[in-house]
Amino acid sequence: MQTIFLNQGIKPLSKVISRLKACRVFLVASSDVFKIFKQEIQNIILPRDFFLFEDFEVNPKYKDILKGIDKYHKFKPDVVVALGGGTTIDVAKAINFLAYQSVSPEALIVGKSKDFLEPSVPLIAMPTTAGTGSEETSFSVVYIENSKHSLTNHHLKPNIVIADSSLIRSMPAYLAGCTGLDALTQAVESLWSRGNNTESFEYAKSCIRLVLDNLEDSINQPKKTNLESMVVAANLSGKAINITKTTVAHALSYSLTSNFNIPHGHAVAFLLPPTLFATFWKGNDEVRNRINTIFEIFDVASNESFLIKWKSLMKNCALGVDLKKYDVKNSDADLIASEVNPERMSNHPVDFSSRELRDIIGQMVDIF
Repeated sequence: MQTIFLNQGIKPLSKVISRLKACRVFLVASSDVFKIFKQEIQNIILPRDFFLFEDFEVNPKYKDILKGIDKYHKFKPDVVVALGGGTTIDVAKAINFLAYQSVSPEALIVGKSKDFLEPSVPLIAMPTTAGTGSEETSFSVVYIENSKHSLTNHHLKPNIVIADSSLIRSMPAYLAGCTGLDALTQAVESLWSRGNNTESFEYAKSCIRLVLDNLEDSINQPKKTNLESMVVAANLSGKAINITKTTVAHALSYSLTSNFNIPHGHAVAFLLPPTLFATFWKGNDEVRNRINTIFEIFDVASNESFLIKWKSLMKNCALGVDLKKYDVKNSDADLIASEVNPERMSNHPVDFSSRELRDIIGQMVDIF
């Protein structure tokens, strides 16, 4: 059973560590994030022994996971704390989970083995961005070379979540825009996913409304109230996709990130409108009804008005709408379509051929 502390400050960390009787804390955080919260975190963790693992890159890399596992075994922690955004939390999830397995980490990541063991060390997630929802999911992204994999198991989900507006207040505007649009895109994809159910629908719908009402102000006129709302929205987004998983917009986005250096949240923001349009035109009545529900929540009436509102949201949230600056062209459609994540494709409510995926990419280039 997961324990969640939403917008209750970071004091719960002290209570949780004391309750766990933890003496050795393995802290996963980037050097930049640790510098921001160093004093607060050390005041809570000390005088306990702690090890800071910061030797990892953006987007979880297999080589970094292996380094973390090695440090983990040498330190022998009683608890793992992940302080950071989606990459940091995914890295911590993978390290804590894979360090306990009896088979090779790579075999589990690529799905060659399902011989899982439950970690005995609890994981605490403290997100410093409001968007990925990684603190609520049972999967972790891991890149082996340029190939993206999803390590999936219910034991990956953090045992404890401490999400607070004070942890996201230091986000630069562009990062806040990327993570906010990621949360919004995840929620939209969750609504039309084949895995959608009543519970995920409510999570996703609530997330969308909170993001639309609060994201722009949380970036341009940040106040505690709108930051708190974004913390809740991100958490709801994670809950929704933990049930449904993401779909084609996310499946195509990873190539934009790995090959064109477009940050993940910006990449999915570029891809959602053309994916929505293609889904609407190919979908049956049930699929179109789901998209009409999305239109209702966004307070728009058509594909065209949705695109206008989406572009406006991107601009107002520090995300540019000029795809040309990333040098993505129609001729890149074959490459992008060839690198889709099959699992995410299978969650989509309609099936797209390779040609149709290329058409989605072509439309993205045309409208952005």
